[in-house]
Amino acid sequence: MNSHDPGHSADSPRERHVHVRPGVGITAHVMQGCELKILSLRVERAAMILVERGIKSIRTERGSWMKAVPGQAFVLGGNQTVDFINSVHDAGNYEARWLVFDPVLLGDAYYLEKSARIASRHKPPLSAHLISSVSTNLADAFDRAGQALASRDEIPDSVARQRVLEVVHWLLEDGIYLPGSPVDTSVSYKIRALISGNLDDAWTADRVAAELALSEATLRRRLVAEGVSLTELLVDTRMSTALTLLQATTQPVSEIALSVGYESASRFAIRFKKRFGFSPTAVRGHDRAGERSHSSSII
Repeated sequence: MNSHDPGHSADSPRERHVHVRPGVGITAHVMQGCELKILSLRVERAAMILVERGIKSIRTERGSWMKAVPGQAFVLGGNQTVDFINSVHDAGNYEARWLVFDPVLLGDAYYLEKSARIASRHKPPLSAHLISSVSTNLADAFDRAGQALASRDEIPDSVARQRVLEVVHWLLEDGIYLPGSPVDTSVSYKIRALISGNLDDAWTADRVAAELALSEATLRRRLVAEGVSLTELLVDTRMSTALTLLQATTQPVSEIALSVGYESASRFAIRFKKRFGFSPTAVRGHDRAGERSHSSSII
């Protein structure tokens, strides 16, 4: 999930946003109008996903499929690629709330001290964990953290930080801890982080190389060694951000296309469908019956 903050007010039933607090976290209310399978989505930061309607199934790079029903939650570690299936009810939407933890927040000294005790018991950090029964304490802390992140005008960053930290401490009570800083030192990771805040810019190879203090030749060699091209990274980062905005905001598709660097909505739609296998309008359940049927049949 990438950061984008088109507004600071709390969500209303008719308007939804992705709310970002640098150094603290991100919250989003995701809605999807039909069942879709989303493959190879990059999750850069640790997150907790609380399912409210429908079913969420995930598969990490090192695991098998797991699913969460309403009232259950997933906790995901950062720096991994995950497959998702978001399934809807017969007459409704898929809905979930995301809370994404900023790596700076997870570097809190007291949190690191407590999580180190769990690590000392030889329990590795998670890639994905299903919480089959979300405690009242955790659910309440999750709600307060989301409200704080969405209420920038009313709640200062210092308070929002403590509310998000409360969530990770309740997770610790369940033996779930998250690494405090990114472990991915690849050029691909650095490029995604570099461009994610300015996806509508013209990111050329010479500009990216200069920003990373590399020569173009070194940049190319490093990317070849990682099995990816700069063009592929740009497209994938833009499309992943667009998917989040389609799910978690009420922005028109044309505005989302512009925000991720596409002046032509039709060209954006072609790129999006090539990446995910379904059109942008399918995410909100506005697609033609044939396309909706196709997205369900790929499970």
